[in-house]
Amino acid sequence: MSADYIEHRWINKNTIEKREYQERIAHNALKANTLVVLPTGLGKTPLAALVSAYRLEQDMYKKILFIAPTKPLVAQHRRSFERFLKIGPSELKIITGEIKPEKRKGLYEKSDIVFATPQTIRNDLKKGILNLKKFSLLIVDEAHRAVKNYAYTYIAKKYIQQAEKPLILGLTASPGGHLTKINEVKQALFIKQIETRTKDDRDVKHYVKGVEQHWIKVDLTDELKKIKKYLDDIKEEKINILKKWNIIHGKISKSYLLKVQEFLARKKYGSSFAAMSLIAEIIKIDHCLLLLETQCLYALKKYFNKIISDAETAKTKAVVRLAKNENFQRAIRALDEIMSKGKEHPKIERLVEIVENEYSKADAKIIIFAQYRDTVEKIYTSVEKIAGCKPVILIGQAGSAGLSQKEQVKKINEFDMGFYNCLICTSIGEEGLHMGTATTAIFYEPVPSAIRTVQRRGRVGREKVGRLYILITADTRDEAYFWAAYHKEKKMKKILDKMKEKTLKDLIESEEAS
Repeated sequence: MSADYIEHRWINKNTIEKREYQERIAHNALKANTLVVLPTGLGKTPLAALVSAYRLEQDMYKKILFIAPTKPLVAQHRRSFERFLKIGPSELKIITGEIKPEKRKGLYEKSDIVFATPQTIRNDLKKGILNLKKFSLLIVDEAHRAVKNYAYTYIAKKYIQQAEKPLILGLTASPGGHLTKINEVKQALFIKQIETRTKDDRDVKHYVKGVEQHWIKVDLTDELKKIKKYLDDIKEEKINILKKWNIIHGKISKSYLLKVQEFLARKKYGSSFAAMSLIAEIIKIDHCLLLLETQCLYALKKYFNKIISDAETAKTKAVVRLAKNENFQRAIRALDEIMSKGKEHPKIERLVEIVENEYSKADAKIIIFAQYRDTVEKIYTSVEKIAGCKPVILIGQAGSAGLSQKEQVKKINEFDMGFYNCLICTSIGEEGLHMGTATTAIFYEPVPSAIRTVQRRGRVGREKVGRLYILITADTRDEAYFWAAYHKEKKMKKILDKMKEKTLKDLIESEEAS
């Protein structure tokens, strides 16, 4: 059955598919500031274009501001709007901090729709280069970021103050699993109503392609358990000393240790420095354990080497003590012995099997997510030898090995066009980017965040049924992270459903009263 398309004087013919839920949400979004929560792949950008067309219909002399957290996302949205809307390319402007301030001011005046990162807009508002008086719509992509001091909150406040008839449209696939977080987003963006859909809703089901999920459990080998025991013993020894000193109590987590360290830093007396140094050791050992349990031996070896290197230059007392620790030296020797045999983490071995199996099928395009760059690097060298696999790495800008946002956009486009068929990325690949041709996603590890889990999962199953593999090391924090995200996501859905009912009721009552 051929698709029907929306016909509107501001929309290019045969570009936005006619979908009941999108049209209903778009019409409701014209009535009040709206947070739209839609699963990834269900068309938040076409929806934004639709609301823009309706807003231009109301007043064609007003402008629209579309903000997104990264330059690759900004560029992607601009390309989509050029395809969707009957607006010349010269009136759709990407504005970045790389453009000189005096030129930016002119671009704001000449543009019909401005696409920008929030940092640039915030800076220009503060300097008086930009005034939002003539803007009839503010579109905020990845709206869940509108918390605390993130630039979105400042821009929304200025927009409400300056615009003649302000209207805000917030877009997200996952606003968070806690009521306080969702309320914070609502308040920051002056949201009056929430429009949310799930893949089970009647008006959405038809468009959902679905994702087959596979949970792959691996066990640490006896050799790796031996290293884990050495590291656990060091950690336990240091924790017991701090407990004996009455410095720490109860459940010990990294966030708790960092808070204690911060408290001790303010005290500034003799014993607090000794306690802070012990906490630094515990945090380093805990990171070693994280790499051993959830990442790869290559990443662990690099971190061991960094500790030894820092100790040789006496960087801190903590690393000097750690490098001399007998159990730490045993852990290093044990790891060297395993790696000398050409062995790696069991996750790497299973990952290679999965990738080989996927490329035995026609037209497989894979996205692999991993938390750390060293793991990404190891995955790349492990899969590049597989027949049919053409991998490419996508990482953020930070550090000497980082990719500029221009390079990121280039790699994403080349993946989508088929120059590469395996994209290996850190969190940079999670948020918002459209990779509609991907058939398979692999989580090298679960993440404890509901938002990030939803974002990762949404990279596949857009144009046809996708496959998702989640690698989990048994009896480690992998399992805890998996269940944490699972429960947070369920809680988020319940909260949104309740909020949706309340805002809908309020909207009906206000219409009846007017």
